[in-house]
Amino acid sequence: MSEADTRRDQSGSRRAIVLGGGGVAGIAWETGLLTGLLQHGIDLQAVDVVVGTSAGSVVGVNLRAGSLDAMYASLLAESDEDRTVADPAPEGAEDRDLSRTMKVIMAGIASTEGEAATRRTIGELALEDYQRSDDTASLARIAPLLPGKEWPEGELRITAVDAETGQFTVFDRDSNAELANVVAASCAVPGVFKPITVDGHPYMDGGMRSATNADVAADCASILVIACSPEPPVSGMGPTLPATIDSLRGNSEVFVVQADEESTLAFGANPLLIHTRRASAEAGRRQADLVAEAVRAFWN
Repeated sequence: MSEADTRRDQSGSRRAIVLGGGGVAGIAWETGLLTGLLQHGIDLQAVDVVVGTSAGSVVGVNLRAGSLDAMYASLLAESDEDRTVADPAPEGAEDRDLSRTMKVIMAGIASTEGEAATRRTIGELALEDYQRSDDTASLARIAPLLPGKEWPEGELRITAVDAETGQFTVFDRDSNAELANVVAASCAVPGVFKPITVDGHPYMDGGMRSATNADVAADCASILVIACSPEPPVSGMGPTLPATIDSLRGNSEVFVVQADEESTLAFGANPLLIHTRRASAEAGRRQADLVAEAVRAFWN
């Protein structure tokens, strides 16, 4: 049996949802989108595997826990005062210059030194602020976004990158790691938030390999990818979504829902800004109405 036939046989009829990164705005948009799809009667909670990267790790936990409705309602309940620029970004991010982070990431995409080596270079920026003994602020930022301290039922895979070695890691409930630590690590944007200690290692944003890491769901026959933005055809950091779709052809069917123009406008120039949350959630809910029938046809 060929490798392709083996993968196809192993995937069976298993279905996966892949939730990509996108900052504060991405959490809100994905929450609005998935809430809308669920309201359209598409049983996404029956999924076999959920893969979450960065923002997608937060949303993935809430999808698995069945708490998306409550999360969406909380986003809509924000007052105009909550959405002002006076409260611009999560604690620890407000004084950061994202241009440096973006410069390092763009260099990583163009790099030819090898994926792990490229991610180690990005990790150097992340480690500048790293304090191994103090993850308190980051955990306090993430904990309110999660429905509880325990891993939810069902297969949930959360991605992160070791900032020292560049190693890509997929965590799940069998990893013996605290859920909040893993999610905080997956969301630790280099140059903005400090890496988080998991099992003695400093981990940074899983998006430093790929914004979606859709290949983590390669053992599934049907893969629904929720992406906040397009990915380049190739990247020195790791396998991008276009490359992954090519590699899965013949083994898995992939359907991608990407933020449309109106949703992208809601994200603004900096998706880490807190005041983007309500508009992004509403944009996601609106887009759900537009894509529901296509998603239903794929999902069923």
